[in-house]
Amino acid sequence: MYNNGSTIARCLRSILEQDAAEFEIVIVDDNSSDGSVAIAATLLRPGDRLIRNGSRLGLNENHNKCLELARGSYVQFVHGDDWLLPGALQTLIHCFDDPTVGLAFAPRRVVSDNLRWQQQFGVLHTHFWKLREHNHGPSLVTEIALRGTKQNWIGEPTCVMFRRRLALDAGGFRNDIYQLVDLDLWLRLMIRSSASFVPRELSVRNHTATTATISNVTSRRDWLDRLRILTWLIIDPAATTPTRIFAGAWWVPTWVSLTLRGVRHGPDRRLRVKTVMLAPFSEFATAWRLRDGLAGGSPHHGGAPTRAERNHF
Repeated sequence: MYNNGSTIARCLRSILEQDAAEFEIVIVDDNSSDGSVAIAATLLRPGDRLIRNGSRLGLNENHNKCLELARGSYVQFVHGDDWLLPGALQTLIHCFDDPTVGLAFAPRRVVSDNLRWQQQFGVLHTHFWKLREHNHGPSLVTEIALRGTKQNWIGEPTCVMFRRRLALDAGGFRNDIYQLVDLDLWLRLMIRSSASFVPRELSVRNHTATTATISNVTSRRDWLDRLRILTWLIIDPAATTPTRIFAGAWWVPTWVSLTLRGVRHGPDRRLRVKTVMLAPFSEFATAWRLRDGLAGGSPHHGGAPTRAERNHF
């Protein structure tokens, strides 16, 4: 939650009205300056928790703090301006009756004041060739890698449920990826597990001009996202050979494109060019450090990475 005073009541009511699912609500407020906290506090049940950060952590680290504080075996983020549809939790939790499933997702309904964005990103899962209700996770990753990891075909956190332990062992959310940070985590989870797909809308995504998506695109802070995801897919110890090959094939064209964009666009043109020219060394060095930070190179061996290790993510 961050400055969701106008929407947090709708969000929380949609969760509280979920039937036939046992769950806790953990709200981590990222130091909102509006009335979000006061509104949320009146709606929580005994046992639910509301934690307010003393200073802003930012979207990615706030997600990681939620992962640390959660006590359940499964996590579904619900952003403060989104909401769940009836039966969402009950439907998704049944996907995990299969112990191989690490992630379950469903289409989301999009509410947006940007018709062009809604037409382009309103439906995501149809990009997959053979999406079934039960899927071999690494095969879905290979499909995304084949197309260059350009888009998130799974969806935003509100339409995804996953195993908390798996997410922690896989390193949580990276702090140096912005627009595609959720895709980055979904890929790491699916490489290590099966993925379930429920073919009906279970949540609502509220997309407005003030969302983090618009901010990232406007500021171009996400310019290295794809390169960093491709680099990790090449290095990830759990990645399949086809995934590594496709990620490697896309790496050089992506790097060249970033170099040309850096030359054309200012005002920080010189810094961008220097950064991207060093990328073949710096990005792979970072990826190797991330790999070393994972527990034994596999999420099923040893404990979760420390907070200091995850800060690299």
